[in-house]
Amino acid sequence: MRLNELVEDGGHVFYLQGEIDLHYSPVLRSLCQSKIKARCPVLILDLSGVDYIDSTGLAVVMEYFRDTAEYGGILCLTGLNEKLKTIFEIVGLDKTIPIFASTAAAKVALKEGSVPSARDALSNRSAV
Repeated sequence: MRLNELVEDGGHVFYLQGEIDLHYSPVLRSLCQSKIKARCPVLILDLSGVDYIDSTGLAVVMEYFRDTAEYGGILCLTGLNEKLKTIFEIVGLDKTIPIFASTAAAKVALKEGSVPSARDALSNRSAV
C-alpha cells in the first residue's frame, strides 16, 4: 500500500494505492487514529488506486467512521472499482458511509453541505 495525503479546504484526502490487507492495515489504522486525535473534520479515502481490501482493511474504515462520530467528523470513500463496491455492498457499508465516484464529486457534495457527519449517518441508520 502507498499513501499520499493532500490537505485543502479544511479536509484531508488519503490517496491510497495497492492492497489494504493484514500487512498494511496497521499502518492505515495508525494514520487514521492520528486524524481522530486531531479531530479531523473531513477525511476522504480515495480508493481509486486500491485493487484489494480484506477484512482488516474494512475494520480500519469502520473503526474510523465509528470514532469520528464522537465529534461529528465526516468520512467519504471515493473511486471504488466494481470489486471494492461489491465488498462494501455485501457488508452494508454503502448504506452508512458516503461513497462517491470521485474525490472531486465528494468535494462538491461537501461544499454543498449534503454529506452527513458520521454521527448523523449512524443515528439515522439506527432509527431504521
